[in-house]
Amino acid sequence: YEENQAYEIRVQARDKGTPPRSAHCKVLFEVIDVNDNAPEISVSSLMSPVKEDTEIGTAVAMVTITDKDGGKNGQTNCKLTGSVPFKLKSNYKNYYSLLVDGPLDRERVSQYNVSITATDEGTPSLSSIRIITVQVSDVNDNPPRFLDYHINIYVKENSPVGTTMHALTSLDLDLNENAKSTYHLISSSPKTTQIASMVNINSETGDIVSLQSFNYEELKTFQFKVQATDSGVPPLSSNVTVNVFILDENDNNPTILAPYSEHGSVNSESIPYSAEAGYFVAKIRAVDADSGYNALLSYHLSEPKGNNLFRIGTSTGEIRTKRRMSDNDLKTHPLVVLV
Repeated sequence: YEENQAYEIRVQARDKGTPPRSAHCKVLFEVIDVNDNAPEISVSSLMSPVKEDTEIGTAVAMVTITDKDGGKNGQTNCKLTGSVPFKLKSNYKNYYSLLVDGPLDRERVSQYNVSITATDEGTPSLSSIRIITVQVSDVNDNPPRFLDYHINIYVKENSPVGTTMHALTSLDLDLNENAKSTYHLISSSPKTTQIASMVNINSETGDIVSLQSFNYEELKTFQFKVQATDSGVPPLSSNVTVNVFILDENDNNPTILAPYSEHGSVNSESIPYSAEAGYFVAKIRAVDADSGYNALLSYHLSEPKGNNLFRIGTSTGEIRTKRRMSDNDLKTHPLVVLV
């Protein structure tokens, strides 16, 4: 039927008389169609990739359905199968437009396999399926993101200049240039602190490098902000607050506050012979500019060795007698205290 819907045959009948006589007629054969052809789906003007910010209603492709059969056998219906953000819109008879019908997000789905099914109205009906692959291209719709809003960095005092204090990292869900971030210092706190003279940040790697050696006794903490900016058009950015805490090192000797003579010894104290054991003689006071265990002081009598008359409180610095005085004891006892 699809090649010839009808045939015409001319027939002649002739007798064997003399002279022979003949007659003619025309026979028409009409071929009746059966549903033996499935619909054919053709796609043209396919737009792929499609930007993820493409507006709803934008045409992605033109779809044409053809069926070689006739009558209802050649009448077709077309639809999409599955859940996709696209739809078919009929333009004229068997011509359709494939349109965007929902928001696209490359970061969620970067490719769609759109399945088109065409079915004819024959008995039994025949159908065919065509799968169109639509790629979703990236646009710069995601700013760089730091792992947290605040980052705490701990740096030992006296660390050499050029020490890498921390390596900042950010995450950008976009692709290529849209995901390539650079880093910059944007503000400092306190205002009197010149952050730019204290730290530097590698704009490409995010490494924060010290420009000076820090002293815990002068500066215990400072704060600044870093901005990460991607290379998309237009560029997007986000900030993170960086808190730097200087860690104390034991770099300060204890300072003794008790009075000294010109020779560096504690002022002389008089002890009566009647003093009982535990008699309070003097109190040594000292401070340390460090902190924590580095400033936790202990007191010890270091000279003379074998002295059995005095003791000092390890934590209090109080010097007391260990026993009563006797006539055999020296009249003067120089004590050397180690803090």
